[in-house]
Amino acid sequence: MKLIDYIKQNKLTQNKFALKSGLTRSAICRLLKCERFPSPDTMNKIELATLGQVTANDFLKQTQEKMAEYTTNEWKKMYNGR
Repeated sequence: MKLIDYIKQNKLTQNKFALKSGLTRSAICRLLKCERFPSPDTMNKIELATLGQVTANDFLKQTQEKMAEYTTNEWKKMYNGR
């Protein structure tokens, strides 16, 4: 499950989840925007806070999707720029 889905499903704010996980709200915000990949320590805190509903594999999948989207958009820019 994606972290954003967990937060929405449990009706949490970023701040409430940050408190629950022991992370800062800004760290949660960066993770939700895919601006950062969680460190092993951060991932452990998230897995514990979500009771295993959000795992490292979920972040890896989300990162791969974001990279594929970026790559596709870059190819479109190059192709349309000809």
